[in-house]
Amino acid sequence: MDESATAAPGISPGPVLDGESLLREMLNPDHVVDEVVQPSAIPLMDLRKRGFSVHRLDHVTRKFVEDSISEKLARPFQGRVRVSEGVARFTARAVREILDNGSQVFVVVDTSKDSNRGHASIYLSNTGMKDSLARSMRSKLIPLLENRMSVREAFSG
Repeated sequence: MDESATAAPGISPGPVLDGESLLREMLNPDHVVDEVVQPSAIPLMDLRKRGFSVHRLDHVTRKFVEDSISEKLARPFQGRVRVSEGVARFTARAVREILDNGSQVFVVVDTSKDSNRGHASIYLSNTGMKDSLARSMRSKLIPLLENRMSVREAFSG
């Protein structure tokens, strides 16, 4: 994955900069149970192939994020009602600074699209690593998801 690439020229705001704030929608029971972020909140398949989706705070509106969460809340998760746990807010730099033996573990790339110009994705820098190592690396992202706040707070500070 090329962090300096732009997904959709003319739509995209450009590559994700280190100082950008990223938002991850957090739902219970999908991502959080009893106030604890679950490892399954970050699917390995997302980190390898689909991308772990985040919003680029400066390139989305509060209403867009609120509507996105509302859409997800309207759909049950494994037969259970979903509840919003707000959003986790962290910087692209915090993701990129996660290292393993001195090497960058994750990349943050622009994945803008017509429906969301502020979309970005997080991937493992080595998508072919063994599952056990990938799980270990994923655990280093979880602390970033613990800094949860309301959507309103995320956009006001």
